[in-house]
Amino acid sequence: MSSALGCCLLAIILLYPLSQRVGLVDIPRGRKQHQGAVPLIGGLSVFCGLAVALGLFAPSELEPIYYLLLAGALVILGAFDDYLDLSVKLRLAVQLAIGLGMVFALDLHLNSLGNIFGLGEVTLGPLGIPITLIAVIAAINAFNMTDGIDGLAGMLSLVSFVVIAGFMLLWGQQEYALLPLTLICALLPYLAFNLQLVPGKKIFMGDAGSMLIGLSVIWLLLIGTQSETASFRPVTALWLIAIPLMDMAAIMLRRIRKGQSPFQADREHLHHISLRLGLNSREALTLIVALSCIFACIGVIGEYLMVPEPVMLLLFAAAFAGYILLLQNVWRIVSTLRRRAAGARK
Repeated sequence: MSSALGCCLLAIILLYPLSQRVGLVDIPRGRKQHQGAVPLIGGLSVFCGLAVALGLFAPSELEPIYYLLLAGALVILGAFDDYLDLSVKLRLAVQLAIGLGMVFALDLHLNSLGNIFGLGEVTLGPLGIPITLIAVIAAINAFNMTDGIDGLAGMLSLVSFVVIAGFMLLWGQQEYALLPLTLICALLPYLAFNLQLVPGKKIFMGDAGSMLIGLSVIWLLLIGTQSETASFRPVTALWLIAIPLMDMAAIMLRRIRKGQSPFQADREHLHHISLRLGLNSREALTLIVALSCIFACIGVIGEYLMVPEPVMLLLFAAAFAGYILLLQNVWRIVSTLRRRAAGARK
């Protein structure tokens, strides 16, 4: 795992000047308000760390090889998207192809939702494949949509990977824990540069990185919940990606109600709202990651105590409804609080 950290760091050092020469940089314009041209090499560097570590230490089985092939294809797509701004249809087509590769090459798909309604195990049968493809595309784009402020996509995925690795190590899937642990190590150098813990060398993850993270998360959630040695229940998976999932669903519902494309870019995500409320980038990051940790802890506690799955589903639905209501009324709430504060000062 240290090899993933070291290789990612080396890749950043080597790719940093190269990205500037070839123009693989993010230039501030429109919704992008950062300063200067920032290299979009975070995802490429993380993948380099992953490829070396898994190549050296993963068991000689097909699954790690297929993971690297499919993840590599997605990283290439993301890199071209960062450079050329590809169409939504092309991105979705490649994501669908990668989902099909997961399903038919490895038989990795949703078979069961568990006893989610309290009426016995819900098996999906033939519906498992299309639902899996939707889940793959949703996860990839959910993490892509969170990549709006420094460190956010990386930190949110770190929360998911840490919990998944813990489940796998403690509850019967030790052989699969190498991937989330390697991802954690590969993300650390990227986060150090992205959050400018290394002065003067800021980098961005880019679509290559955010899509790689989304694929890795859904890959691990499927392994963790659908294998014969499953280490956690399907309903728990919802809590491990609660913030990206809720934010994507809420924003897409809002766009559809407005008659817009659900993939149309805007500044209505949770991190954008946090910034407009007066928080700076680091404060918004801390707030959102703290919320993600709270949701993940609810999932962990529910799994450890074996809280009935229907109860966990109802709690998640209530949290999602509260999330939507809060976002819909956030400005009204803030205005009321500001008026009361102004009245108290008089």
